[in-house]
Amino acid sequence: MSLTKSIEFSITPIGIIRSCYGEKFGIPRQPGLVKSATATLELSPPYNTPDAFRGLKAFSHVWIIFLFHQSIREQWKATVRPPRLGGNERVGVFASRSNFRPNPIGLSVVELKEVDGTILQLGGGDFLDQTPVLDIKPYLPYADCIPTALGAFADRAPDAKNRVNFSTEAEQSVQILENETRPALRQLVCDMLAYNPRPAYQTNDPDRIYGTRIFDLELQWRQVESMIHVISMDPMQR
Repeated sequence: MSLTKSIEFSITPIGIIRSCYGEKFGIPRQPGLVKSATATLELSPPYNTPDAFRGLKAFSHVWIIFLFHQSIREQWKATVRPPRLGGNERVGVFASRSNFRPNPIGLSVVELKEVDGTILQLGGGDFLDQTPVLDIKPYLPYADCIPTALGAFADRAPDAKNRVNFSTEAEQSVQILENETRPALRQLVCDMLAYNPRPAYQTNDPDRIYGTRIFDLELQWRQVESMIHVISMDPMQR
């Protein structure tokens, strides 16, 4: 068969992610950075059988293979602008982990916190809510961890440079809204904003108000240099 011949086949998602991140803006750019981030993976029929998870509890981490379902484009570009290079320098798409790819497939290793029937409780993910999952594989330290590997322009984790404080109103809201369905809410906000979710090329504008959705809440903040001031955190309007 010619290498240039197109091969087309269909893939059926096996489940869906329920994540604390309600929109793309604010999601950490790699898994494991925001350890307070929570998510559940729910299997869909016919894959929702406990037998499919038999033995998985013995592993501490798993690989999640998923679709960037809000990044699907009809055309692809050969180069992208990684945030780690300031958002202005281009590299080849295959030299990056950009979500804008010829096939919009993502790969993240996350903590496996609990196996509850056919639901996985995950920690430290970088998933958008409603993300379709294609496969799950256990993380194997001896095979998947390569201490001598080179990471080019992303050879180490980014620094969490931002400091975060809360307005009186936002602090009061956190105390009320943090519960079992929104665990470690304050910590999640601090961890997420510490990594500067703004586009890397964006200039500092102290008057600009940023907003994103976490859980069912609308979070708003301002940023001045490396200080982030959380203005408000309110339930989304239905």
